Amino acid sequence: MNGQDRWVGVLAIVLAPIVAALGIVYYRTHPAAEFNVFLGGIVTLGLYSMLYRENPIYRLFEHLFLGLTAGYLVVTAWTDVLSTQWYDPIVHQGKWLWLWVLPLAVMAYFVFSKRNGWISRIPLVILGGFAAGQMFQGFVSQYFPQIRNSFKSLKPTVMSLQNPAPSPDTLSISGAINNAIFMVTLLCVLVYFLFSFEQKNRGIRGMSRLGRWLIMIGFGAIFGSTIMTRFALLVDRMYFVLVEWLNIPRFLGTH
Repeated sequence: MNGQDRWVGVLAIVLAPIVAALGIVYYRTHPAAEFNVFLGGIVTLGLYSMLYRENPIYRLFEHLFLGLTAGYLVVTAWTDVLSTQWYDPIVHQGKWLWLWVLPLAVMAYFVFSKRNGWISRIPLVILGGFAAGQMFQGFVSQYFPQIRNSFKSLKPTVMSLQNPAPSPDTLSISGAINNAIFMVTLLCVLVYFLFSFEQKNRGIRGMSRLGRWLIMIGFGAIFGSTIMTRFALLVDRMYFVLVEWLNIPRFLGTH
């Protein structure tokens, strides 16, 4: 721990009793809902202290957040999975065949045994088989429709830039142009990923080079969308701190 971290730690120790005292006063003079807003504002400032640098205040709230998340996941695992999909069907509906899962769960705890640790691999193999089947089913349901929808029509059925009555059976000139751009992009990107043979043909090399540029454009658009999502989250947090917590519009006399 360097000198700056020590000063930040000392500042946190000094401010902790003050914040605790303010929290007690706030709790006694405000409803429980507003006290939750007060706690949310303190935690938000503590987490955003990471913008300065990693410090003990940030690590404190980070570990607090991770602990709350772990506890929430444990409760959710029981209320949404174990209780509703295993315990209740056995006890209240008489579906006793679900008891076959219990030995598998017990076998998983043999991972802590050095002598019988191999037993814990049995439920992993069984769950791996189930997971492989579900992944194949998910692959079919997710990607087969994409493959089917990649076959686009390039012949417009309506000789206008826009469809007068948009429907799946009509295709305007602008829609045909969009489909052509999509097909060129799809073919060039697929050619770029043909690594089974050396690309000696000039046309193939040109399509591969164009596919690489189109991939970069697509990744740039995805990155820009990610940045906009982060800014949306930042704006939401700033609204929470400035309006819902500090109530700045009330002090400025605006509504």
